[in-house]
Amino acid sequence: MLDPNRPNVLLDPPHWVRDEDRARLAGVVELVDCVGPAPLDEAEFLRQAAECVGLIKLGGRMPELTADLLKALPHLRIVGLRSDRFGTGIDIEAATELGITVVDADNYASAHPVAEWVLGLMLICLKNGGALYRQMIAGTETWARAHNDSFVSGELTERRVGLVGCGHVGQRLVELLAPFRVDLLVCDPYLPQETAQRLGIRRADLDTVITHAEILVIQTPLTPRTTGLIGARELALLPPGRILINCSRGKVLDQAALIERLQRGDLIAGLDVFDPEPLPHPHPLRELPNVFLTPHTAWYAPNAFHRYFQLTALEFERYFSGQPLQFQLQPRMLDIRHGRL
Repeated sequence: MLDPNRPNVLLDPPHWVRDEDRARLAGVVELVDCVGPAPLDEAEFLRQAAECVGLIKLGGRMPELTADLLKALPHLRIVGLRSDRFGTGIDIEAATELGITVVDADNYASAHPVAEWVLGLMLICLKNGGALYRQMIAGTETWARAHNDSFVSGELTERRVGLVGCGHVGQRLVELLAPFRVDLLVCDPYLPQETAQRLGIRRADLDTVITHAEILVIQTPLTPRTTGLIGARELALLPPGRILINCSRGKVLDQAALIERLQRGDLIAGLDVFDPEPLPHPHPLRELPNVFLTPHTAWYAPNAFHRYFQLTALEFERYFSGQPLQFQLQPRMLDIRHGRL
């Protein structure tokens, strides 16, 4: 039986929810597992959610939370989901009209592994690691030489870094770069000034950041405004011997223009994302020695998956105790993500 004195929260539980995180939230709310085939039909979902004040939509059982479904849940006040801050899986406009709070900690939960892999790719590319690995496998290596002396080679310390996009991943990367004393310049028109001041970030427009960079890092979300953000014109602003890193989304770069530039042999790239994905085989990027490739794995850290639920559960604790929320989906964020700002 549900406890009528505590808020009921229906959880669509993925397998990586930790017992201690679940127990902590269960100390605040009456936590009920969503059960049945994935996805549930709407009638069965409404039956299970009928008395619920909250929903946590992290697995595959809950259907799309349409306006009609939200209106059919008169007690609902808060929803937690994973949508990369795009509000997918729910009718945000309807939720707002109905006074339903929506929280999404997706970006922050994956920020650490992504930022760490960006740093890893920077270090690998500074040694032209893709070419060296191919040489070692082929038995054609020359010992103690990287064969890229005309590039920004060898070390990250005090290099000029340009960062395009400074959300949760970018901000974590700024922290990781601190010991290297890099000369960092950031382009992000949406970065709050107080965040820039806290992290000691210097800001500039896109062209200035690109021309500044010995190592250019692309870490912006894919929106209508960022699709094709880095094209042939922008790539031409990178002088010979530079490094480009992309762990955001493949479509942010004009991939054809990037391949053309890489084929000239005067740019090294570390790429974790592509357009399309999976990357076809064969593909020119697979053959270029001056590219280090990984298959969209920057985010993948199974030991950290629990954060997706943990951070959402903490938001629910804050909500039910009247504390300020950290990951509420606000109209401004949705406007940015959908290219309206």
